[in-house]
Amino acid sequence: MYKYLYWILLSIITLSACQNNEKVIPAPEIFLQIPDGGFDFDTDSVEYIEPKITYDIDSEYTWSENDLAIDNEKIYTFENRPLGTYLLKFTVFTPYGEDAMDISVNSLDINSFEEFDNLNDDGYFNQPEEGFHQFKYIHYSCDYDAASPADWGGFALSDNTNKTDASEKNEFSVYASSGADDSDIFMVYKQQADKSFPVTFNDGNAHVVRSIEVNNATRSYLTMQSGFNKKEGKDYYLLSISGLDQNGAKISGPVEFLLADYRPELTADKYLVSEWEQVDLTSLGAIHQLVFELSSSRDADETFDLPMYFCLDNLKIIE
Repeated sequence: MYKYLYWILLSIITLSACQNNEKVIPAPEIFLQIPDGGFDFDTDSVEYIEPKITYDIDSEYTWSENDLAIDNEKIYTFENRPLGTYLLKFTVFTPYGEDAMDISVNSLDINSFEEFDNLNDDGYFNQPEEGFHQFKYIHYSCDYDAASPADWGGFALSDNTNKTDASEKNEFSVYASSGADDSDIFMVYKQQADKSFPVTFNDGNAHVVRSIEVNNATRSYLTMQSGFNKKEGKDYYLLSISGLDQNGAKISGPVEFLLADYRPELTADKYLVSEWEQVDLTSLGAIHQLVFELSSSRDADETFDLPMYFCLDNLKIIE
């Protein structure tokens, strides 16, 4: 009889130990790397938002917008959305708990220029027959005359990257190893005296440009690097961007961005832009055209010839 009591007691102890050591499954937790300001998706693209979830066991999912459920899949497909910013919420439910995350998505018309495949053998294109390069409803002005090809002005497409050649033959190069976001193709802008080369929106609507990315062209960078005087503290290179109405009248701006600034007192604060930088243009409001003007501290110096170029990529329209 004692033998049976022993086995019964041992079974009770074993069962109790198993129960005490049983693992508790935590509540799920969502992980998703969201860029500052939210995801930027082109209106022409199909994009997938795929959160990562720990303890994703017997889960149910809900995507909602403005407190209304819009999907119950784990991966959300974002497409066919008009221009604007959308505030989504993703929630995961399991028998052990739940977690939720707010996700901001910007539906934009993005000009990254990657779809352009007609560069010449030297990796650029500045001879559009219509007088502009077109991407969606956006026109980038370019003035080219075969009788005087060196006198072209406005926008050219390019994939040239070079950091050593300041000669005119290298005028289509950005001072970087690629376009913005490691892309291949970007725009080079060449300024001509007393001429304007706007970016125009030819769909009949005014638009809000959220941002562009800019960098120095190689010719400009190397000329400033060798000719600007850091010690005097006077030299700068300025890009000014203004908004126009449908009649070409200025209505906003300028937004100013320094491509070089040697004016600060501390040497460490003096700089030449050598990487792609984002310029916020939302303050220009709803406009029909963008115009660009380059100026410098050496504009009146007849002994200093600064090539007036800059490079542009990733124009993003939010409204």
